[in-house]
Amino acid sequence: MANIILKKGKENKIRNFYPNVFKDEVESILGNVENGDIVDVCTQDMEFVGRGYVTDSTSAYVRVLTTKDEKIDKTFILNRIKSAYEKRKHLYNETNCVRAFFSEGDGIPGLIIDKFDKYVAVQFRNSGIEKFRQEIINAIKKVMKPKGIYERSDVENRTLEGVEQKTGVIFGEIPDRIIMEDNGLKYNIDIIEGQKTGFFLDQRDSRKFIRKYLNQNTRFLDVFSSSGGFSMAALKENCQKVVAIDKEPHALELCKENYSLNEYTGNFTTMEGDAFLLLKTLIGRGEKYDVITLDPPSLIKRKADIHKGRDFFYDLCDDSFKLLEDGGILGVITCAYHISLQDLIEVTRMAASKNGKLLQVIGINYQPEDHPWILHVPETLYLKALWVRIINN
Repeated sequence: MANIILKKGKENKIRNFYPNVFKDEVESILGNVENGDIVDVCTQDMEFVGRGYVTDSTSAYVRVLTTKDEKIDKTFILNRIKSAYEKRKHLYNETNCVRAFFSEGDGIPGLIIDKFDKYVAVQFRNSGIEKFRQEIINAIKKVMKPKGIYERSDVENRTLEGVEQKTGVIFGEIPDRIIMEDNGLKYNIDIIEGQKTGFFLDQRDSRKFIRKYLNQNTRFLDVFSSSGGFSMAALKENCQKVVAIDKEPHALELCKENYSLNEYTGNFTTMEGDAFLLLKTLIGRGEKYDVITLDPPSLIKRKADIHKGRDFFYDLCDDSFKLLEDGGILGVITCAYHISLQDLIEVTRMAASKNGKLLQVIGINYQPEDHPWILHVPETLYLKALWVRIINN
């Protein structure tokens, strides 16, 4: 086993449970290493700090799996996956679909496992985790006993690290649609063609939160709707009018399927295209809404793009305030780690001031507990939702 020798003082964060060793923190390497190799991370005095795998990443060089002197093998992988699954069992009282494993949040950086009823979608997000794929697949079979496992390793990061993107059935069979039950709602899940691993499970708390503000008089606009998570929640509360906007035809098709699946009869329409152009179209028509949700994909991948992201959200909020009635509610949501809650607060406030709107914060949501936020690992907090109400008299 090779040793990664850290520069002086860089061992402290690893001892404080931060799992990433960056290239510029490495003093030297004793031995030959390849992607996926297990290595010991040591101080300059050769004192053991942690053990993890090497990955040819653009930033992190070693992903630390443990700060204990323990063997990284199939038993280790099995125990981590089993522990994560056991922690989530109580959630099945609310839903039949959960994120069963969340990367650093559950102790194996780069591994995502979503369980949709009796089927599993798995994602190996980086080159280093590839060497453990069979151990992971075996552990999923043993712990979760799925009817089928589908791989959704179609992430850009893999290409950047020199490994091909992969999708396909790994085990068993995967149906075209899986029905998810969540807080009294039903959704058709498409593991194969759906966004991410099939559905945005991380919006569970926000979908539940907004429902108490909806009624039969609410006009609801769901921007970046994907397969209609917020739209279906609005229809469940008998909203007067619900409009879903997304640029992906398949996502809007799933919206319509979910409308039928829940046997809704309310006023529901979809609009396909660029959100900015469609918002301006609605403004031009003089339309008004009582609640608008803005839930764009994670477009900001690097810290250097924060200003671009802030401008993006500012423009969205600016258009939204032109569409909202006084007393209306806006949900501004980001799944980009580099966009902070404070960023959302500032751009929302600035856009409101430009439009002469006074705002009250009515709620702040983060990702639900099956996407664990580890205090020692800032990157595990990625989802932030700011909910504001216009209170001008």
